[in-house]
Amino acid sequence: MMRRAALRCLMLALLTLPSAAAAHDLGIARARLEEMPGGRYVLEVEPPPGLAELFAAPELPARCVNESGRGPISPDQGTLRYAFVCAEEPLTARDVLRLSWQRQGVMVTARWSDGSAARQFFARMSDVIEVPLAALQAGPGSIADAAKRYLGLGIEHILLGVDHLLFVFGLLLIVNGPWTLVKTITAFTVAHSITLALATLGLVEVPSRPVDAAIALSIAFLGAEILRARQGRPGLTASRPWLAAFAFGLLHGLGFAGALTELGLAAREIPLALLFFNLGVEIGQLMFVAAFLALAWALRQLQVSWPRWAESLPAYAIGTVAAFWFIERTSAIVAVS
Repeated sequence: MMRRAALRCLMLALLTLPSAAAAHDLGIARARLEEMPGGRYVLEVEPPPGLAELFAAPELPARCVNESGRGPISPDQGTLRYAFVCAEEPLTARDVLRLSWQRQGVMVTARWSDGSAARQFFARMSDVIEVPLAALQAGPGSIADAAKRYLGLGIEHILLGVDHLLFVFGLLLIVNGPWTLVKTITAFTVAHSITLALATLGLVEVPSRPVDAAIALSIAFLGAEILRARQGRPGLTASRPWLAAFAFGLLHGLGFAGALTELGLAAREIPLALLFFNLGVEIGQLMFVAAFLALAWALRQLQVSWPRWAESLPAYAIGTVAAFWFIERTSAIVAVS
């Protein structure tokens, strides 16, 4: 029992280091590339409030000249506008724009001088975000490329989504036995997959801020249920954790969907993005569960002895962090209204 407490305290410390209220921000920028006569181009991006310093002028093909210099030409406070010209030869499908933006990816909408348009998401693969213009001129690209992008985005989102992981962590603390664990994780997966699909396809629309606040409240509830079980007063969640996992999983799925729909996906790309983003979320979730179980086994081998009062610390910590998130997110709703 004491060894399990040691595990819980250690895992909780790792999980609660970040304390951002906006846990569903994918770090994705939206940019517009417009081609004008004479080989002139404008690249516009709307940075998050107060984060304009995360953006810089694009790295262009050698024949192109950045007319806006190092900084942007800003038509208004909320938009950064970079102008450049490729006088010798207009941009072609062979060209690549490199964006040294401190974002995890960018959704680029390109409007070409012939009236055609294309939209594509590009993930950060190194120090820069590479935007191959062939992808913007040739439609959505191959299925394999899209699968790789959205699978990676799903894995990254769940592993960086501290509130989702904290909920899964709470479920792991309250379940007993491998079969109960399988049922609980499966119920959570099925539930958030349902609402993720419904919301991404536009069949259900729920504002993201109230959803984020409700997710924080669900974590606080789970913390209270863990504490009750430790005190010998187990509730429905402790006896049937898969029911709570399914009910709250529906809520967490709306949180996942809010992040995905913010990309502004083209209609033809939604099914592909939905499938592989969800697969990425499941892979990331299983990675977390596997890491938890591996650490639990390792600590059992160490035979660490902890005081009895330490058993309740994870429940109190989960509830405290969740309550802070709930207050913070609710305050944001009130401030906007």
